[in-house]
Amino acid sequence: YYTNSFHVPVYYPISAFEKIEIEAPYHALTNGGHISYIELDGDPTENLDAFEAVIRHMKECGIGYGSINHPVDRDPVCGFNGIIGDRCPGCGRTEDDVKFERIRRITGYLVGTLDRFNNGKRAEEADRVKHDVSAQG
Repeated sequence: YYTNSFHVPVYYPISAFEKIEIEAPYHALTNGGHISYIELDGDPTENLDAFEAVIRHMKECGIGYGSINHPVDRDPVCGFNGIIGDRCPGCGRTEDDVKFERIRRITGYLVGTLDRFNNGKRAEEADRVKHDVSAQG
């Protein structure tokens, strides 16, 4: 599949800061458009210092256009909003008859399901390195 990542493949196991440092110099060379994404594994409000550190590092390194992706899930049964694994932290149910809404950014668009995307886009989302939000900063 073709990745929507700027330069570093989405599956390459490096830190968010290393990814920014590698991609930043190319932003000045691509005046037709550029974006660097950092994928977090959790809720950025759980560690605002880390979130700010990533944003500041983007600015200091010369990222022209950057974005931070993070999971946003919702249980339509109980209304829980947050990160949901196999079991809803709000009510304890599993994703059987009624699916959890899992909002992700794919090709620049926020989507609640990957069902309408081709196998390549689904594979890209699954392959993305999710940077540990608690380890930043």
